[in-house]
Amino acid sequence: VLWAMAMRGARDTLLPEIAGQAAYRVAPGVSFDGMDLPTVLSRAITRLRRQTSNLREICDFSGMDRERAQRLLNGIYLQAGLIVSRTHPAATNEGWLGYR
Repeated sequence: VLWAMAMRGARDTLLPEIAGQAAYRVAPGVSFDGMDLPTVLSRAITRLRRQTSNLREICDFSGMDRERAQRLLNGIYLQAGLIVSRTHPAATNEGWLGYR
């Protein structure tokens, strides 16, 4: 239910808990089995398992845009599968206006 709310709900911005200058990664061992994920989201999750990225970088993943990236991060967070780092070198909003 939380995943569906993140993907289709009224909020298309990052949740306050994970917004701001941060870098994101999918926690090891988190399973998305049984979830009907579009290929674009599945590829983004796979990539976030391997590398830590900020919101701007995630928006640049193939098939992603800002709204889809924010919804994806919210969904992963609500599934207790998101690692949020405020000290990782990727945790920068430098040079990107409008980053929240």
